[in-house]
Amino acid sequence: MLKIAKEENQYRVELFQVNKLNILFSELVKQQLTELVEDAGVRVLFNLEDIRFIDSAGFDVLLEISDRAREVGSQFKLCNITEEVAELIQLTELEDRFDFGSCLHTREKILMVLD
Repeated sequence: MLKIAKEENQYRVELFQVNKLNILFSELVKQQLTELVEDAGVRVLFNLEDIRFIDSAGFDVLLEISDRAREVGSQFKLCNITEEVAELIQLTELEDRFDFGSCLHTREKILMVLD
């Protein structure tokens, strides 16, 4: 369900085998992302390429992680956002609360896959 890949001081995280970020696994996502953003100078890219829906619990997690990253001096960016998720972000007026970036595929070392 969650794949974490690392290259130097950058992590790329993505959900796989699911197409939504909701209350069912938002706590797992929160745990893992919180651990990653705790070190200043780390860059975490959360790839939303296949995600079609995010509920309020999912948005709460993303907001908490984004705020925490700013507090400790790391970066947390959302990337490869689908049209459906972009629309949800606009409807909830959260565009200014997130940083957005691009998730280019690079040579990476997969650290873990959590199912």
